[in-house]
Amino acid sequence: MTIIFNLLIIGLVLLIAYWWANEGLFSSILHLVCVIAAGAVAFALWEPITMAMLNGGAMDNYAWGLVLVGVFAVTLLVLRVASDKLIPANIQFPAWANLGIGGLLGAWSGVLSIGICLIGSGFVQSTNEIMGYRGIARSKSTGIVEKVGDPIWLDVSQLTSSFFSTLSLGTMHPDISGGPLAHFNPKVNEQATLLRDSFDNGKGQLSLAPDAASVTKVAIDDSGLIVVQVSFNTKAKDHGGQFIIGSSQVRLIGKASSSKEADVYHPTAWKQESKEGIEYLYRFDDLNNYATGVPGRQDAGIKFAFDTKDSNFKPRFIQIRGTRFELPSGEPETISALSAKRYRGRTLTEDEIAAERDSLGKDISHLFQTTSKIKGLRISINGIPSTIEFNEDNYLVEGRLTTKWSQSGTSAKMAVKGLYADEGTAIVQLKVSPGTNASFGFLTQTEPETSAVTLLDSDGRRYSPIGYIIGDEKLMDLTLTPATPPSTLGDLPMHLLSSSRSKDMTLIFQVTEDKKIVEFQVGNVTIGTCDVDAVRGRR
Repeated sequence: MTIIFNLLIIGLVLLIAYWWANEGLFSSILHLVCVIAAGAVAFALWEPITMAMLNGGAMDNYAWGLVLVGVFAVTLLVLRVASDKLIPANIQFPAWANLGIGGLLGAWSGVLSIGICLIGSGFVQSTNEIMGYRGIARSKSTGIVEKVGDPIWLDVSQLTSSFFSTLSLGTMHPDISGGPLAHFNPKVNEQATLLRDSFDNGKGQLSLAPDAASVTKVAIDDSGLIVVQVSFNTKAKDHGGQFIIGSSQVRLIGKASSSKEADVYHPTAWKQESKEGIEYLYRFDDLNNYATGVPGRQDAGIKFAFDTKDSNFKPRFIQIRGTRFELPSGEPETISALSAKRYRGRTLTEDEIAAERDSLGKDISHLFQTTSKIKGLRISINGIPSTIEFNEDNYLVEGRLTTKWSQSGTSAKMAVKGLYADEGTAIVQLKVSPGTNASFGFLTQTEPETSAVTLLDSDGRRYSPIGYIIGDEKLMDLTLTPATPPSTLGDLPMHLLSSSRSKDMTLIFQVTEDKKIVEFQVGNVTIGTCDVDAVRGRR
């Protein structure tokens, strides 16, 4: 089948060359100019139009390909009609020039036109091969991204990508925002075959909506190892209901000079959480290895490790299923020597394992509740003691409340509605129970009296807890002190540092409304990172 595919491409290029050779040199030149202009316009409008279309629906898997080919075809048609109207007459050249030079220019028009169509077809959900051809994909034996299968005789997609990338570094910038194609989407021909190399022989998701993920943190070491932590929400899930992604669909794009195409790296390993709440490290060293979300959980936090082996490599952004995500501003975290050793697949001693701590923390998005309601609490204001204050709307304001979770015969009118939040703020609750990713269990070397407990938003603002809830299956113990918040670890019940799982604990924060929470810290230690919107409306 690959031979037929090769013959088909060469045949189409020769047919286009023959057509324009018969039309004459001038017509061939005019058509080539239209093809180049249409290609530049197509690559310029490709990303902004596609980004506006992506919404997490089924059509997302066809948007990239349809937009590229569609814009190219429409633009070429308009340019051809306009050129025929503006320049109706032909210029006569010798027969050898028409057939020779005209044929060569026609062949180049064919290469670019077919190349754009092939690149576009690679961005449409299908099987992971076209008539036996796979191009750049994951190796069946090692899982490494490389050329696989029989080579293509006339690689029109590679020639097209290189041509327009080179043009983008000159006077033509095929990106509406002014960024060269060579810097913002390098090696686009490789992308076309890599995105199809998805779960279940190409049946997995091919695209990712721009609001389906966010980069929460980046860490690097001095030998070229870069770890990017990404938080995916429910929009990132495959149609089967679970997020699944391979190394072929993730690229780290580096910064490049004005005359050079950006370097591209694929992840060699990843970290993800198990359903038991334990984070494990895996390697992309097999064709069947995929990073996945925890079944039944809305969010998925995954750390992708890129072993560039280049200490001078500077990451610019990460590209996931074709969508570019900016990296957080500011200085990245530093990867410890032990963590770098583990990410590279080397064996750690027992002492090294005990001493290792991931500088990025763990993903804790799933441990948040952005609501003023207290989950499981159903009691009447008539039955609560004087140790806790509540307002006329039945929201708890300040004090301490120890009670059973539920009281029989509680009417909706008299029930406690939840926790009071000042105007312009929202209640955010974080579960920090022992055994969770947000627990304090490993902070054995932390000084409790001086270690501030804080949430950080995307603007760098810090929020101390205004209280906490401790509970088991029978009783709930709420401490709510917004006027004198427990700002340090020493202000919290110290038994939480034990490994006991008999009681749960939830910290209560009051956060500025509509801010994005990105990190949870104790002192200078990052416990976990997240991507959580503080929304007041969730009652």
